[in-house]
Amino acid sequence: MAHYFANLLLLLLIAWATVPQTAAKLCETEDYEEGTCVPIQKCEKFVEMIAEGISPGQQRLVDREQEKCADTGEDGSVCCKRKPRPEIPKFVEDVKPLAKGMYDLLPDASVCGIDSPDRIYYGNVTYLDQFRWLALIMYVGEDDKESFGCGGSLINPRYVLTAAHCIKNNVAGVRLGEWDLTTNPDCVMRQGKEQCAAPVVDVGIDKIIRHKKYKFSWYKPNNIDLALFRLDRDIAYSKYIVPICLPRSDREAQIADDEPMYVAGWGKTETGETSKRKLFVDVSNVGLEECRKVHKSPLIKFHDAMICALGAGGKDSCQGDSGGPLMEIQKTSEGAERYFLKGVVSVGASCGTSKPAFYIDVYRNIDWIISNLEA
Repeated sequence: MAHYFANLLLLLLIAWATVPQTAAKLCETEDYEEGTCVPIQKCEKFVEMIAEGISPGQQRLVDREQEKCADTGEDGSVCCKRKPRPEIPKFVEDVKPLAKGMYDLLPDASVCGIDSPDRIYYGNVTYLDQFRWLALIMYVGEDDKESFGCGGSLINPRYVLTAAHCIKNNVAGVRLGEWDLTTNPDCVMRQGKEQCAAPVVDVGIDKIIRHKKYKFSWYKPNNIDLALFRLDRDIAYSKYIVPICLPRSDREAQIADDEPMYVAGWGKTETGETSKRKLFVDVSNVGLEECRKVHKSPLIKFHDAMICALGAGGKDSCQGDSGGPLMEIQKTSEGAERYFLKGVVSVGASCGTSKPAFYIDVYRNIDWIISNLEA
């Protein structure tokens, strides 16, 4: 009997992984504690019970807890005690002294910035394994509902670079390897055959590091809207998850006026959402002086660590994510084409306007990034 329930639990775990998360119903447990209705395989108490072999008395308890959640529309949900979510430590850091070998914490061009070999774009929807360094920042509401409100970029096995304004008290984790938010795994039809990506990877956050010069308002001078999320474990690279390259030299940091850059994401900001699939848009660099003239606002404090960019036909970073990457394809010294992270999506005008959006220059802050990494 114990073997039967263990196999049943495994099947439930597989099935649950493919179902989008919904808001949890509040309930009261048998011990008169605050609880929520969750799939049985998400409740540690019942997972342990089933794994050890459930008794008739325990089965009656399961039945009672399931009755409390019968109107949730999810078969098998039980009333489970809510666990207080641990607060992620947050730090404010300036540039630290650079120790020898710290640049070795970044992956080299044999690993980073590798694009999909297909490079197939459906309109502005990416292919399954394009921009595979893109991360989604996960937030959890009071009702335990998970949502995604910002993007980021995986820069090595342990760190995601994002925007400081994406830091909220309810930040809960990071998702990697995502393409379509409504399915897991993601699959597409190609030449009459189904091709599926690997399941997404959800990972916790060990700590959050915000740039000391972030001022909570883009109207403040020298505002550096950057943050690092240290993940709670190393991430294994795969066909669907690799880091993006960071510029380490003046040559790699150059932005060509006659070459497109790209912004990619799910069109999400910290206040709303649009696409369920990963999108991209091509944009062009706009010099700071020209950007200042276009915006015509004395309140905007332009500085050298800002990049302005605008797309043709009203395309801009509203089709990407706050905190997501501004990317450019460049050749390495060995002649290989790689994506380099030039900027982080910060703020901008309303979507689809003729005014450029703002990004924080990665290379001008490379010492801050490197000096705040840990092995």
